[in-house]
Amino acid sequence: MDYNSLLLNMKMFGATMEEICFHTLGISADNINENVIVSPGWQPERLFQANVINQIVQSSPLFGYKIWNIEHGNIHISYIKTGFGAPMMLDALLLLGLTKCRKILFVSSVGALSSEMNIGDIIIPEYSASGDGASRYLSNNLFHDTFGDKQYPDNDLFRFLINETKRICDINSVKWHLGKTLCIDTIVAQYNYLENIIEMGYNSIDMESAAAFKAAKMINIPIAALLNVSDNSTINKSLMTDRSNQQEKEYRKFVRSEILPEIIENVFSK
Repeated sequence: MDYNSLLLNMKMFGATMEEICFHTLGISADNINENVIVSPGWQPERLFQANVINQIVQSSPLFGYKIWNIEHGNIHISYIKTGFGAPMMLDALLLLGLTKCRKILFVSSVGALSSEMNIGDIIIPEYSASGDGASRYLSNNLFHDTFGDKQYPDNDLFRFLINETKRICDINSVKWHLGKTLCIDTIVAQYNYLENIIEMGYNSIDMESAAAFKAAKMINIPIAALLNVSDNSTINKSLMTDRSNQQEKEYRKFVRSEILPEIIENVFSK
């Protein structure tokens, strides 16, 4: 699907691009910075100090997006909490094509599917495969079955993210992994298929990154994903249980509050 054609079809219903931004993002396009973090569920306080965070949208009119602008050192970042699920993330990315956004990091929790991955480790997906229904709406043929279609991050941004993550993690004795991620539409019903998903070669699972990659490619904005392991069913650390001991909780908090912000700052400084 061509993005310009999508915009033309939207305009046919009488809306200007500025009106679309106000009624969907809840703010003027000019208020979105060139550097953007999108996250399904994380508040920015998980990554940044409160004194550098300024909330500019409490709940956008149509989608309920929450948006903050952040000054982290010399870097200006817009942070969008979309809510969970591929449809919410996909629409947020498509709307960023109306703004001055020039670089996107998808930052979130991720479920691990390998015994080599521990709670708190970092995963950088080399691809995310569509197991969601929303991604098919970006296909040229709505009736094409997109299940398993691999979506890739921007190659240059991906490579730079890997190099910075490796360097910073080596210094701080933090483990990181390349992800082969499947994106699903359900948390509860996934448990019927975890063995199948692992047999297909996936080592991690989330709900939104494939749709984010596909939409970012459509709007021609570089994107990569920086994920933090929240659970791992293969080592009996299920999302449905009290899955972390105190040491794991402290390690994960350290990675979120100390390691991820440093990686993010370096990527956006590039």
